[in-house]
Amino acid sequence: MTTRIGIPVDGITVSGPGEGAEVHIYEIENTKYKLIESYENPALKATSTRGIHMLKSVLAKNVDAIIVSEIGAPGVRFLKDKIKIYFSNNMNENEALEFYIKGKLEEVTLPTHKSPHHEGNVHELK
Repeated sequence: MTTRIGIPVDGITVSGPGEGAEVHIYEIENTKYKLIESYENPALKATSTRGIHMLKSVLAKNVDAIIVSEIGAPGVRFLKDKIKIYFSNNMNENEALEFYIKGKLEEVTLPTHKSPHHEGNVHELK
């Protein structure tokens, strides 16, 4: 079975949906992964809800999950019941993909930080 993963990146480091310079789409089959697409993060040109623009772009690529370094409440709400969100704790994208394949990334169901505009529950990741 092939899985598609979206990752916002800054250089080789996994980033947040609204911060990464590029978005990389990977195909994973068993224990192998390959980059199938790379494009400029649409969040960079957005004036509001920046991360949502990136998330919409990966959904259009039919990804099964996204790996992020952080995500706010709007992103979590937007992706609910659509795709899984995984947290990469300060990893580069190759490390994050290896951890994903081994089932070692934490699935995120709550924001990893407070939004500058919304107060709410925050899931502190260790």
